[in-house]
Parts: sequence; structure tokens; C-alpha cells
Amino acid sequence: MPKSFLADYRIAGDLIDRIEPPIDEILIPDQNSVGTTVPAESPPAGAEPLENDGEGEKETSVDALSCVRDGLFQVFAVGGTSYRLGGMKTLFVTSLRVNIRASNGTQSYYDGLDLYAARARSAFASALNRAWGADCARVEKDLILILEYLEKERDEALRSGGTKTEVKMSEREREEGLSLLRDGRLFDRIVDDLSSLGYVGEDLNKQLLYLCASSRKLDDPISVLILSQSASGKSFLVDCVKRLMPEEEVVAVTSLSDQALNYIDDLSHKFLVLGEAVHGDVVEHQIREMLSGKELSRLVTIKDPETGKMQSRVVKKPVIVSSVMSGTAVNPENASRCFVVHADESREQTTRIHERQRTRYSLEHLKRGKKEGQEIISSHKAAQRLLTKRNIVNDFAPLLDFPVSLMRLRRDHDRFLDLIACVCFLRQYQKEEERTGEANFIRCDLTDYRIAYRIMVDGVLASTMRELSTGAQLLYEEVRRLARSEAKKQGVGVTEVSLTQRQLRESSGLAQTWVRENLRQLVDYEYVALARGGNERSKGFYRLKEDADLTTVDLSMIPTPEAMAKKLRRAE
Repeated sequence: MPKSFLADYRIAGDLIDRIEPPIDEILIPDQNSVGTTVPAESPPAGAEPLENDGEGEKETSVDALSCVRDGLFQVFAVGGTSYRLGGMKTLFVTSLRVNIRASNGTQSYYDGLDLYAARARSAFASALNRAWGADCARVEKDLILILEYLEKERDEALRSGGTKTEVKMSEREREEGLSLLRDGRLFDRIVDDLSSLGYVGEDLNKQLLYLCASSRKLDDPISVLILSQSASGKSFLVDCVKRLMPEEEVVAVTSLSDQALNYIDDLSHKFLVLGEAVHGDVVEHQIREMLSGKELSRLVTIKDPETGKMQSRVVKKPVIVSSVMSGTAVNPENASRCFVVHADESREQTTRIHERQRTRYSLEHLKRGKKEGQEIISSHKAAQRLLTKRNIVNDFAPLLDFPVSLMRLRRDHDRFLDLIACVCFLRQYQKEEERTGEANFIRCDLTDYRIAYRIMVDGVLASTMRELSTGAQLLYEEVRRLARSEAKKQGVGVTEVSLTQRQLRESSGLAQTWVRENLRQLVDYEYVALARGGNERSKGFYRLKEDADLTTVDLSMIPTPEAMAKKLRRAE
């Protein structure tokens, strides 16, 4: 063979090697590997990688797909091309229309398309080919990878939608929580801790509201309605208790559209806090359904995907919540489903509040700082996370007597039983778990009954059995005091004395709005009579119907803790 031919052959071989690497140098993907990530366009500044259970980027082919989140957009990179997608639906089935920007690093192309439509994908690929010569088959393959990625994300979201995120506690938090739950002075600590957070007085209301929030984990939680005039502190009490609950188990709203409750993701075993401004007729009805039926249901019209016909369908959503509402007026239908309590509007409570307010600028408060409050909140949140649903046996139920004079006492009796169970539930770490057959349970003891009795009889029933607000009761006593004083001066009977709103306001030192609203309630309930209409100098003259104490239901038949202890001994 001529030497010139061999030289030409070597030169041609060198040129071929420069253009195309030898076959033995081509990288063949490992059969056990998903693929090799091709360098992609750098993510936008401030972009955060999508969460993927700590497993890094999701890879779906030999040309790996990487994804980062850029605000409202998701940016995918495949090979040397990046695709920024926006406007995607959270849930999709038959269509997925997106706004898309494709970029090769130097050029960008914007469009909108349905990723499920083959014609749209093909048209988009052809457009990129015209823009910078991108391979059409490559672009269509990229769009398929993106679609499969989004479908997988959707399926994972649907599977995990009903699961609750478990909050991990440190060993120290766990010890603090157990220490609180096992403390024999648990309910005293609740009162003291809420006082430390700024809410003074109203010990029984504090305990009841804390029990209400804790009962969210039970199948039959309790709810509370707080009534009082403006500026009485009812909202602050709710806020203080809310701070002690785990944030993942609290749903607190200050405003509410008519259908918002139907679309909340999860209302299972939550503490629902509804502000004063949310009470519309539709919302009030939904609240009643939630508290009584443990579900929300509505009739909706949908299109049948197969026939295209419109159909009516009932959509039901299970709801188990403990709720607290506050306001200046009461809806009788909702009140019958809640523990109704009144905020303390007395002068003594006002004095306690003033004293507490003055300590905010003291040296002691400055030294204490925020550390004490943070420790209190942390220990209560840990304790709440440690509470677990238990079966509860109440041996006091068959031995309980209850008044029957009013219709409302039917539900009050049931609420009393629920309250005893709630106290038992909160004290579960102070009890021995018992077992019968296949069921484990804890048993109510006399301490549970004593705490529930004090809250129910001395707190709830004492202020609500008269169906008068606390403010009206206080004003009635002020009317009697002033009428007796004027009767003595004028030498007439107490029921013959005529009083004006101005006299009551100046004598008591109370605000005009407060006097007017509570006086109207006393007139409605016929404890006070409007003797004569007002003229240009006065709004009216008021007289006592009778100089007598307010009537109330006899609660003495409800066994005291001591009487219940004797009944238990006899039953044994």
C-alpha cells in the first residue's frame, strides 16, 4: 500500500475522532439509574427549590427534569431549555391550561397552552423551532415530562390532603407538657398563667374557655358563647386562651363570607374562634349545623361529565370543632347549643384591670420581659399536643339530679355531663387507664366532678338562669338602691319613686349607653316599668315593679361534691 495513502488515511481518522468520539467512550446510562441531569438554566434570583421529601430533585428520564419555585411560578429545566409555568390549577383532571415562557438562555418565547392537548404541544414546539431552531420532538418530549411531573404532584397532594402534619417536640418540651398535665393544681395554673398573660379576674370563665379549647380532640366537644357590652375584655380572654393552643389546631377568623366554612380544608378536631363581625344569618345557620349535626351539607348543581346534563348533588363535609363566639347580643338558637357566659362588668373587675394595666410600666414587668410569657405558652402548647382522645366513663351520671322547671334545662343537663367528661379528659395523665374487654378507658373522679360543679353551678348557671345579662343584674341592684334612697327622702314607697336615666347614670357613674341598653332589658323582662314617656327635658321616668330580689331557679337539687361522694359510697 502506498505511503501517501496511509498518510491520508491517518489524517482522515484524526478528523473523524475530533468530530465524533469513539464508540467505547460513549456513556451508556446505568440500568438502575434514572438518568443524568443535564445542566439547565440557572433558577431566577430568590427562587426556592420545591419540596420533595428530602430526596432532592425529581428525575423522570435520561434527560433529567429539575424544578424550582419562583414566587407564583414553577421553573422547569430540561437539557439547555427552561420552561416557566404559571396560572396552573391546583386540581385538574381533563385539562391543564398554563401560561408558559420557554428560554434557551439568550432568547425567550411566551405562549399559553393546554398541556393535555397534543395539537397545542405540537404547535408550541413548532413555534420554538422557528424562534431558535429547537428540535420539535425534543420540545414535545419536554412538555410530556412536565405534565407527568405535575400529575405526580397532584396525586401526592390528594393522597396527603387528609393527613395531619405531626409536629415533633423536643424532649424538654415533652417534659414541660407532662409536668403541667400531671400537676394536681392544673386548673389553678391555668388561671394563674392566663393572668400572667394579662387577663385578670374571671377565674371560672378562664377555666371554662380552656376546657372548651381542649375538648376539640373529643368526639363531642363543647362550645362557648361570651356575651357582654363593648370594651368588657371578652375578645382579649379569647385571644389569651388561643395563644396557649397549638397553632395547627386553631382556626381563627375575624370576618367570614357566607360559604367560607364549606370550603375550609380541614375542620376536624379544631378550635374554631369566630369574631364578633362574622355573625350573618347564613353563617349562624351553618354554626348550628356544625354544633348539632357534626357536619355541613349543601345541595349543589354540577354537570355530568359523561352526559353533559346538569344534576343536583348533596355534598357533605364532616365537622368536629369546639368553638367560641363573642358578641353583645345572642341568637337564641345558637345560645341553646353553647355554654353562655357573661363577662364580668362589675366595678371590682374594672379596678383589677386598671391595676394590671399600671404594671406594664413597672420595673418588675421590665425585668420579667417576654421570657415568662413564652415559657407559659410553650408548656401549654406541648401539653395540648400530648393530649389524646380517650374513652371516658362517668359513674356520676346515674346519681345526678337536675332541675326540670325550664325547657332550657334539658340541654343544660347534657352540657353538665359533657363538662365533667372534658375535665376528666384534660386530667388524663393524672389517672390510671382501665380496660374492659377490648376497650380502654379512664374514669371520672370526685376531683373532676368538683371542678365541673363549680364552673357549671357557680359560673354558667348562676349568671344565665335569670336570662338577664350581668350588666342588667348590676343595674337592677343600682335601681333598687337609688329608689330606696329617694323613697326615704320623699316619704313615699319604693315602687312610687320615678327615676330618670340621668339620675341612674350620675348615681352609678356608669356610661349612658350601658345604662340605656340594660334598662331596656329590665323593662322587657318587667322588672322595671316605664312610668311616663319623656319630653324635651328627659327620656322617660322609670319605677320598680317590685322591690324584690331577682327570681332564679333553685339549683340546690344538683348534688354538691360532698353529697355526690356520699351517694357513691352508698352505691358501692
